[in-house]
Amino acid sequence: MKQIAIIIAVLAFSLSSYASANLLVNGDFELTGEDGHLTGWTIDYNQNIAEAQDNPESGAWHARNYNDGGMYQDVSITGGMTYDITGYAYIPSGTGGSPWGTYIGVKFLRANGTTATGGSFQVDMQGLPRDVYNLADTGWVVAPSDAVTARVRFGTWSNAPYEPVAPTDFDNFSLVAVPEPTSLMLLGLGLFGIIGFAAKKKK
Repeated sequence: MKQIAIIIAVLAFSLSSYASANLLVNGDFELTGEDGHLTGWTIDYNQNIAEAQDNPESGAWHARNYNDGGMYQDVSITGGMTYDITGYAYIPSGTGGSPWGTYIGVKFLRANGTTATGGSFQVDMQGLPRDVYNLADTGWVVAPSDAVTARVRFGTWSNAPYEPVAPTDFDNFSLVAVPEPTSLMLLGLGLFGIIGFAAKKKK
């Protein structure tokens, strides 16, 4: 029985690890490469975002937006599956010009690069408390059936000639998927198979 309990615990841990695996590369900006600590991310608009080290949500590094600008990361996904996107943003005190905003979100893209119908989710953060990191969480969202890519996005925007409150800091992004039913079924069958084998061996 002790062996069976250990096997169940290992499989349960494996399942939870699979469900919570971050699909993003360098979501916490701790890795470094040819683009420094922004490696894995791509400029969406304007060249105002740089790596910084003086105000991370955790760890040692984060992304800092010195005015208005955005970044994104594309991840291959499976249409029809359920995903959750989270990230943190820090907005300092101030009013800025109007309008402006800070966001974290995702766009599910078709193979031709267009946004799938109903495939855009965004958390607007300019109304949240200032001078602290706030968590943005899209909640579990279903990727449209024709989507093949999740474009995780963050940034701060403004309309000229107005300027946003700045700088805004971003950190600790995550894109996780709910396991497919087939994967859950296979894990379950494996669990019962191992339990049966262990019980038979004990006899």
